Amino acid sequence: MTHSPHIHKASFGDGAGWLIGGGELLGRGGSALMRVVLVLLLISLIQIVPLVGTLALMLISPALTAGMLNVFRSVEQGAPPGAETVLAGLRDPGRRGPLLMLGVFFVVGVFAAIGALSAWLAPQMDLQALAEFMNDPEALNNEPEQFLALFEGVNVFGGLLLAVIVLAVVLGGLYFAVPLVFFWNWPVLTALVWSLRALLINWLAFLGFGLVVIGVFLLAGITFALVSGVIALALGTAGAFIAQLLSIALSLFLQLLVAAAQWRSFVQVFPAGPDEEDESGEGALEP
Repeated sequence: MTHSPHIHKASFGDGAGWLIGGGELLGRGGSALMRVVLVLLLISLIQIVPLVGTLALMLISPALTAGMLNVFRSVEQGAPPGAETVLAGLRDPGRRGPLLMLGVFFVVGVFAAIGALSAWLAPQMDLQALAEFMNDPEALNNEPEQFLALFEGVNVFGGLLLAVIVLAVVLGGLYFAVPLVFFWNWPVLTALVWSLRALLINWLAFLGFGLVVIGVFLLAGITFALVSGVIALALGTAGAFIAQLLSIALSLFLQLLVAAAQWRSFVQVFPAGPDEEDESGEGALEP
């Protein structure tokens, strides 16, 4: 990066249309996206590894997000995406390190949010007793009164607000930092700062985007609850298994939809030009 980039100021309507544009990209991807879904599904199985599985998935999540953005870049350019497209963030040695650093930032941010909530609640309640209940589902089911008694006189809202603010800063920093690091080869800290700056400049567009995302997610959740409930009642144990499969499929679909919308927002808020070239002299990483 040799010049300061231009941050485009998008409107409320632009932000509301990002998810719609993402859906259009999903439709253009067609059956080729099934390979992408399969790769993501296999990688997500790392969560089953005790203790370290979820942490490892969080660590590589920026690289996976970069891969999904790369997929929709390929779709927009008319090139069929494959496994190598979605894995580009992990396979490219020049960008893997910075993306993993973003993963560390994400992990630290999540723990910071949990720490903020714990620090708020610690003077007000017995956190050890709460942890015992959370780690023992049977006690939670058998003694709900004792569990609820832990929260008597406790102001949970303030702690939740602190945690949400910390997470908002972390996710806001990552939102554009991932594509800036991956496509334009920006330094990690610079990308995080400019991502937050872009979100502040485009707060109205992200308000529209957020409202549409909340609406779509609520509609998807209600529809899934109704469909899975009917299937479970009609098919019993088999229905419960089918409902789990549908849950996984819906989760992957929503992840891809948001990633497609993220790509749309990135190319609008950070329009590529001669001043936005990476160190190699190329405006973006080839898929």
